[in-house]
Amino acid sequence: MPEALDKDVLLTLGITAGALALFLWNRLRVDIVGLIVLAALVLAGLVQPDEVPSGFANEAVFTVAAMLVLSAGLMRTGLLESVASWMGRTARGSKVRLLLVMLAVVIPVSAFLNNTAAVAILLPVVLGLAREFDAAPSELLMPLSFGSQLGGILTLIGTSTNLLVAGLVLDLGLDRIGLFTITPAALVITGVGILYLVTVGRWLTPERAAPPRDLLSSYELREYLTGLIVEPASRLVGRSLGTTRFGQQYGLQVIAIQRADDREHIRFPSGRTVLHAGDLLLVTGKVADIARIEQSHGLRISGTRPELPLQAGEGRLAEVIVPPRSRVVGRTLQELDFRSRYRVTALAVQRHGVSLHERIGNVPLLPGDVLLVQGTTESLYILHRQGDLALLGPIHLPARRTGKRHLALGILAFVVLLPAFGVVPITVSSLLGALAMVLTGCLTPEEAYQGIDWSVVVLLGAILPLGLAIQRTGTAELLANSLLWLTTPLGVYGLLATVYVLTAILTEVISNNAAALVLTPIAVAAATALGLSPMPFVIAVMFAASTSFMTPIGYQTNTFIYGPGGYRFIDFLRVGGPLNLVLAMVTTLVLPIFFPFRP
Repeated sequence: MPEALDKDVLLTLGITAGALALFLWNRLRVDIVGLIVLAALVLAGLVQPDEVPSGFANEAVFTVAAMLVLSAGLMRTGLLESVASWMGRTARGSKVRLLLVMLAVVIPVSAFLNNTAAVAILLPVVLGLAREFDAAPSELLMPLSFGSQLGGILTLIGTSTNLLVAGLVLDLGLDRIGLFTITPAALVITGVGILYLVTVGRWLTPERAAPPRDLLSSYELREYLTGLIVEPASRLVGRSLGTTRFGQQYGLQVIAIQRADDREHIRFPSGRTVLHAGDLLLVTGKVADIARIEQSHGLRISGTRPELPLQAGEGRLAEVIVPPRSRVVGRTLQELDFRSRYRVTALAVQRHGVSLHERIGNVPLLPGDVLLVQGTTESLYILHRQGDLALLGPIHLPARRTGKRHLALGILAFVVLLPAFGVVPITVSSLLGALAMVLTGCLTPEEAYQGIDWSVVVLLGAILPLGLAIQRTGTAELLANSLLWLTTPLGVYGLLATVYVLTAILTEVISNNAAALVLTPIAVAAATALGLSPMPFVIAVMFAASTSFMTPIGYQTNTFIYGPGGYRFIDFLRVGGPLNLVLAMVTTLVLPIFFPFRP
């Protein structure tokens, strides 16, 4: 091997290892990691400057963006909410029937739409049904997440990972993967997964105690509510809450104010609210912080434990969850100016089922965090509609633009049928469908842009050149030869199983798209070295990267249900580990039937 090639291989291996380390570190957003990798490839001379935009020219990037717009259109017209409502009406009787109905909805929906969006829509419905059936949310939410992933492998547009692998296949000079090329094999694998979830998986799924119906108790908030009376000599008298800044300094939050004359009760004080002598401030915070502010600001703790004031139409308690790709991820309530922006008050935060009381205004929000908020019904509607946070209930939200439901469904059918009959590729039909959603009024242009997860688009466009570098520097061939040397005693079926297992393990600890990008060129090189068809190995990577069951961080839907389900990390390993093992065996046996090793 030439010396220059040796150097390029070492540089490629180093950049790949660095990318994997950054994904595993999980301190930077995945799109930022992708841009770092792209910059490193250019600086190392592995990608020429004029090749930098090449990743964004890949059809997978455009298709992913267009499909996200289609998903947004179906949500804005209330189509998914109608499906969820049907599920609520149909799931009557036993818990097993509820489980089957839930899977019957989420699997086909996830085959054609973004599965994270599907879970976001169905999550409040499933939680409501869990209360109605007196079932623990943990019994239903894990099957909901796993079912959405099983549905995602049924079609090429089911997940962004499927589209990424299909785009890489074209870059590597292989034949195009059609919309339903993977469907026959995926139906068998999904069927096995469903059978597991309703039998062994149901037995292994934990039954965590349902949270108390009293939201204040479930967040342990009553212990942190205190009444503080403003003394006449206090330096706070005559000053607004915004200028006092004791909330930022001491980690306390003023929930409500009762004036001394009892004539005014301010349930949603703003930063402009001025304090008067004798005011009773209802605050939430730690005892030590309350004691410090009492000593330094002329406040006196009230002799009676206060209650949170709530009146129908004026103030309601509700829970909202942070979606995996929300704009609020990584930002604190204080940075968001939460109360002013959303016109609701955040009372508490739960992370992985544990209530946080460490100055919640300064805690960076993470995907899956659940916030207890107080606000008017109207303000809660607005908060949910903005899409940064998803309302878990118990407030019913009316559907929007319901008159365009059938139109949106027709557009989706148009997007699917055109490539299915070979009229145009999925890239063209999805772009036409996204445009149709806007032109027909199912979406406004602003909503279309908001529906696109730009972090995924940037990640795909920025990191695709890494796959090309792995291929053309000989790195893929080197790693493939090492893989072949290790798996020679196992035969071709052993090689296929190893490719699947390696992808599944890598997907659990880094981005699923990154795992697919690294292993697809290696799988192709390994198959080519043996004179085999690369397709069964490529599809194995696609399926393994799209189904991550063993950790709550391996897939976005797992992260989403982690907190509301009250799960522990080990729960995913106990339920998802055997499922991954079963699917690895089934995939190894099934794929060669539909995609023979020797064409």
